[in-house]
Amino acid sequence: MLKWAVLGSGSSGNSYLFSAEGVSVLIDQGFSVRELKRRLQHFDTPIESVKALCLTHLHPDHAKGAGVLARMHGVPVVVHVGAVRKNGTRVLDLGIPTDQLFHTEAEAAFKVGPFTLMCFETSHDCPGSVGWLIRYGDERLMVLTDTGRTTALQRKLAQKADVLFLEANYDEEMLRKGPYPPFLQNRIRGEHGHLSNAEAFTFLTESKFAGEHLYFVHLSDTNNSVHLLETAARTKSPTEYTICEKGQWYGMQRG
Repeated sequence: MLKWAVLGSGSSGNSYLFSAEGVSVLIDQGFSVRELKRRLQHFDTPIESVKALCLTHLHPDHAKGAGVLARMHGVPVVVHVGAVRKNGTRVLDLGIPTDQLFHTEAEAAFKVGPFTLMCFETSHDCPGSVGWLIRYGDERLMVLTDTGRTTALQRKLAQKADVLFLEANYDEEMLRKGPYPPFLQNRIRGEHGHLSNAEAFTFLTESKFAGEHLYFVHLSDTNNSVHLLETAARTKSPTEYTICEKGQWYGMQRG
């Protein structure tokens, strides 16, 4: 049985679960271990089943719990080699034991139990930022978040994905009229920022994603609206979708 879940999405913490045959993999760990366990329990997943944690990047809402998880439960942590080369101090600050920290190159596949994983580069203001493709048998699940632009490779991967977790961070008008100062607005909408709702739908069209389920993730609670995104998704989403609100969890299983 294959199981997946959005354990949390947004500025208060991000984590994605993929589990099959008694083996679980996490993408990101932005929670305390206590909170992570509480969320895993909701999906009947013991923390002892977690055999790897793969990070998209080193911002705290995605990585602050990585070191504690590694030290307390011996979970190996995988990061893109660029994060270590260009942001080594932040990696050290996470407190991941040396023998539990592993580096990977973009598009280099590796195995964790029944899963095959591969990262691909994203464009964010944190060196070594990546998205992840998770394969289980013929199933392909893709996590694409925290990127200011998309690429041909990302579109190619999404076209073949069965399940897609896609950032829809902000609504352009809400950002423009909102409380953020101009420099922060420019960071968010910039090449190394985040995907807007409109950019997310453009990516879906250009990639020709036609998988079975789509998760809109990493919504800003200041510059986005579930209602706005829902209204657009009703007519623009190519498949069944779930809008992941901040602080909530969502999951599905098959088999």
